[in-house]
Amino acid sequence: MDDRLRTLEQQVRALPADAALRARLRAELFRLAPLDDRDAWGRAAEAAQDLVLAAVARLLGSAFEPLGAATFAAGGEAHRVGVLRHVATGVVLHLVPGGACLVGSLRGLPAERPRHLVRVPPLLVGRYPVLQAEWDRLGGDDARAWEGADLPIEHVSWHAARDWLARAGGGLRLPSEAEWEYVCRAGTQSEYFWGDEMDLAYCWFGEGAAWSTHPPAEHDDRPNAFGLVDPSGNVFEWCEDAFGPYAEAPRDDAGPRRVTGRTRVLRGGDGFNRASSCRSAYRADTRPGDRGGGIGFRAVASLPL
Repeated sequence: MDDRLRTLEQQVRALPADAALRARLRAELFRLAPLDDRDAWGRAAEAAQDLVLAAVARLLGSAFEPLGAATFAAGGEAHRVGVLRHVATGVVLHLVPGGACLVGSLRGLPAERPRHLVRVPPLLVGRYPVLQAEWDRLGGDDARAWEGADLPIEHVSWHAARDWLARAGGGLRLPSEAEWEYVCRAGTQSEYFWGDEMDLAYCWFGEGAAWSTHPPAEHDDRPNAFGLVDPSGNVFEWCEDAFGPYAEAPRDDAGPRRVTGRTRVLRGGDGFNRASSCRSAYRADTRPGDRGGGIGFRAVASLPL
């Protein structure tokens, strides 16, 4: 990184509230490797990507520990992402490039239509749904049905998930619905992030009381193209958004969509439902105070640019 760019970065770190300075730094960094354009990011040299990832990690500060970068592939897509650990909780997050994504389905349920294009900024996304070991570092209100440090926390309400994330710090939050589908698809347009047919090598699901949650690490060799494990199956995941018609959904998703409504969005499917509920486009909802079986969440965070 040249001296001029390093000086600009230091100015932003000293004056993080200066929007003009942040915009200048963003423009300079994304000229090296455009983190806001998934395809252009993939064409950038790894050395340029690494400069951008290192600068973002420094801007994020001591709440996150950088762990390097890695490339993942699934469903005909491949992406190189940054990897960081949230120090207070141990949650590992992937710094994924932003971009455009068709969300919804032409063939699915009425709630999945109309299919539409959204644009999502780059963001940090948890590799796994939040695990019990991570949840228990801070503690919270849960009624977990299965015990295991390496299992996802479940039977948590939307309110409890948001409270835990706020106490965790570092800007952790729930994803918007558009962010969730964008990071689940990771550039794919198939029914699932790996293809059009259910494949048990990628996804835990079941249809009844005999089902239980599973350690996400058992699917470490079957992540999506952003390196996320179990975005489909295992547990449903809370989103920030209130559930509503897709016709009213925003097309430019610059952050969580906070709207009023009786229920909140769940995505990803779980073991009490059919395989079709694990499709990337599938939308479900329940009341924010519910702690139903198989409901967990995945942490995300916005970037300071």
